[in-house]
Amino acid sequence: MLYKVEEGNVQGFDGGMAEIRPFSLKQTALAFGIPTVAMAISFHWAIPALQALGLTPFESMIVAYVVPMALMFTAALVMYHEVDGYPLTWRAFSRRFRYPRLTLKAGLQGVGLFVAVMLGYGLFNGVSLWLIEQGWIGLPDNLLPFFDPRIGLSTAVLNETVGGQIAGNWSVVILYAIMFIFNVVSEELWWRGYILPRQELRHGRFTWVLHGLLWTLFHVFKWWDLIGLLPVCLGIAYVSQRTKNNWPAFIAHFLFNGLALIIITTAVIVG
Repeated sequence: MLYKVEEGNVQGFDGGMAEIRPFSLKQTALAFGIPTVAMAISFHWAIPALQALGLTPFESMIVAYVVPMALMFTAALVMYHEVDGYPLTWRAFSRRFRYPRLTLKAGLQGVGLFVAVMLGYGLFNGVSLWLIEQGWIGLPDNLLPFFDPRIGLSTAVLNETVGGQIAGNWSVVILYAIMFIFNVVSEELWWRGYILPRQELRHGRFTWVLHGLLWTLFHVFKWWDLIGLLPVCLGIAYVSQRTKNNWPAFIAHFLFNGLALIIITTAVIVG
């Protein structure tokens, strides 16, 4: 059966109907709350636990990110197919998750959104750094230098994180690329693809505000970064709802998170 998304439903061409049901506040709380708690536990418990078992800080970070993200990816597909009953076809998937044929316009919107959220992050992150310097935002005692906003990703920090020399260590690039892809794909499928359309049926035109705020709070495992991420999350949520097309959000998210991969790859090449 072929399906098309129209006015909150996936309509089969032969007359069948698979309805997109509105998210209740309880469902929204669970859909955001469970991944938030899982990520916080993974970040603050799994990373030091894995290091105690002999993994490097970098390896521990990769595992701590990939596991909850892989679970989020799986949840999006299970909810799509097993719970909501949509078929495992690209046509149905792309329409339900709002990934139509990628156009130049959507690509340019994604690049423009990336520039906008980068400017917003730079401005708001400056506020975060000032609050950290004033002692109003505390950082964990065992925070990896990789995540310390006061330091930046210098070669020394990267060497310490990978437990040796990063120069020439291409396994670092491969592992980080795996984590990076899981991160972007899983979040976009879950937040914008699965949840946002169902929230829209409940909350209407200003759903992007609620969605963006909740997505910001998902990052509470890095609470010192919440202020900087606020315009990023709100901007991506706004464009996704306004365009009903998740390619711009995916592209902006991909470029935003991909900056660290570029830095790491450069360090591997030039040392």
